[in-house]
Amino acid sequence: MSSPLEKTAAIPQETLLRWLQEYARRRGTGDGRSSGDLPLPALKEKIARAHGPLVESVARKFLGTGEPLEDLAQEGSLGLLSALEYYDPSKGVRFSTYATHFISGAIRHFLRDRSRMIREPAWLQETSSRIERAIEALTAQLEREPTPSEIAAAATIPVETVEEALASRNTFRVLSYDEVAQEENSDTTLDRLEPGGASLMAVHVENRIVLRETMQRLRPFEQQVIYEFYFRNLTQTEIATKLGVSCNYVSVTLRKAVERLGKLMGEAEAYDRHRRRESSVLDPLTGLYTTEILHARLNEAVSRTVRAGMPLSLIQFQLLGLPLQSRARDEVFEQCGNRLRSSIRRMDMAGRGEGDYLLAILPNTGPQVELAANRLIGVLEDTRQSVHRSLRVVAGTAWHPQEARTAEDLLREAQRSLDAALQKESRAGNAKAA
Repeated sequence: MSSPLEKTAAIPQETLLRWLQEYARRRGTGDGRSSGDLPLPALKEKIARAHGPLVESVARKFLGTGEPLEDLAQEGSLGLLSALEYYDPSKGVRFSTYATHFISGAIRHFLRDRSRMIREPAWLQETSSRIERAIEALTAQLEREPTPSEIAAAATIPVETVEEALASRNTFRVLSYDEVAQEENSDTTLDRLEPGGASLMAVHVENRIVLRETMQRLRPFEQQVIYEFYFRNLTQTEIATKLGVSCNYVSVTLRKAVERLGKLMGEAEAYDRHRRRESSVLDPLTGLYTTEILHARLNEAVSRTVRAGMPLSLIQFQLLGLPLQSRARDEVFEQCGNRLRSSIRRMDMAGRGEGDYLLAILPNTGPQVELAANRLIGVLEDTRQSVHRSLRVVAGTAWHPQEARTAEDLLREAQRSLDAALQKESRAGNAKAA
């Protein structure tokens, strides 16, 4: 279902070009407004909203990074606004083409800030790759771990460079507090796995499953060496005799296989932690952000808004006429959550408030929030047809910076606006009854 807030495709290109030309003319002249002109901030907002689909299409290319689409889209919007400040329509370049570079640049900058704190220099990354390839080839050829001089000869690089690269392997790895705590206070599955089949039963059943699945990603020879050493309790000498290779080769293979297995299991555990974290972020009933998470996201959105100099709106919905039966009540919230989530833009965020409330955060939206609220009220009340309930929805709105400056101010102003709407509705009901 397309969002009612995203229907900008109907705006003709000629109209968009006229807006861009007007903005370019007025941006450096102290607004330069003539009679009938929109205020410059309102014109800027219209242009930004019209190019929302462009921002989303660029943001979708970065979904593999693991960051939420709404965060990518909001950061991309900052790039779009930067492009707007530098765009010159007289050059004959389409704004969408020009802005795409700014949008992707802003998203890349955001992702760089989220990535590793210490980054390997490009020359060291390339050198490390060459050294690793040389080590792999020499280990198979020599059936032992090669010396730095042998690696240097095979990779055609100085011995000093090899020694420097080997010494710096762990320098650029930054551990999180969680990883440090795990390393200091608990053993890994591999640490607990001593040689001998009986010790496998000491490993938790879930870890045994992960261990077996992860071992399938090793090379067959590595799998066999690990199996013979850890599960059949053979010594390295016995394994070498059985497989017809040298003891050194078995030793090197075992060490590297365990290192690789540990890395693969670490990735699996990190993915599992990410899934658990995601489950704590979303309300299981509505599929929207939890109250705590939405408040945190509102703070982030305000920070972005201050950087961009653009408006930000908050809508607080109260669901009235909810059934008393918990199952029927949950059904209404589930339907409303699904409808609200599918009826807002990708850069918008929705969450569940305490009690009978839902909230929506709308970046790049100012006075138009009243129209958006009325539209979304209709969307939510449409659930009456599917749940067969007399549901009513009342909303309060607030927008930054005119009505509120901080996240707390937005929440208070939206609640005040909602209370005023409820009082107005109550007075209208009383007058009708009289």
